[in-house]
Amino acid sequence: EALDYKMPLLRALHAVDQAATEVARYFDKEVGKVVATLGWEQEYFLIDKALYHARPDIMMTGRALFGHTPAKGQQLEDHYFGSIPDRVHAFMRDFETEALKLGIPVKTRHNEVAPNQFECAPVFEETNLAVDHNVLLMDLMEKVARNHDFRVLLHEKPYAGVNGSGKHNNWSLATDTGVNLLRPAKTPKENLRFLTFFVNTIKAIHSHADILR
Repeated sequence: EALDYKMPLLRALHAVDQAATEVARYFDKEVGKVVATLGWEQEYFLIDKALYHARPDIMMTGRALFGHTPAKGQQLEDHYFGSIPDRVHAFMRDFETEALKLGIPVKTRHNEVAPNQFECAPVFEETNLAVDHNVLLMDLMEKVARNHDFRVLLHEKPYAGVNGSGKHNNWSLATDTGVNLLRPAKTPKENLRFLTFFVNTIKAIHSHADILR
């Protein structure tokens, strides 16, 4: 049993460390610890404050519960390949600056596929810390958005008919000697280590797919 939501993650990280370190030491006796690293991608929608207050459903639930399909959606992908609007860019700069002050290593920003959908992503971190930083960033984004007369929608599917906001979790395993275990190597010996962890990861996902779902 666990008293909070973090304990299952900490237990999982400990189990991964024990199992992965044992295998990693077959290739390098200097390895003393293996950590799981995480690079999340935070997608979100921005909506003008006035439009937000005109929709009680969005205000109360963070998503549109009724309404007509828009005349133009994401079919042309013009938003995805377009430039970031100046007002949005100003918001991004502000929340990224505040995030860096808090030690959140935000790295990238770009438009997403759906209209007025955007994304930011950080540098990979140790998983436990990365999760805390993601929760903190979402709260920070909502606060900074108010300074720009925006509201942030973090719901996974705020609008029907266009892409929702996924939170992709790009993860890997790294040793305390600085080796990314899930990165293909240049030499046959080092590549054997990569293949060992890669194959075991695929096997674990296949065997425990019901848990992941």
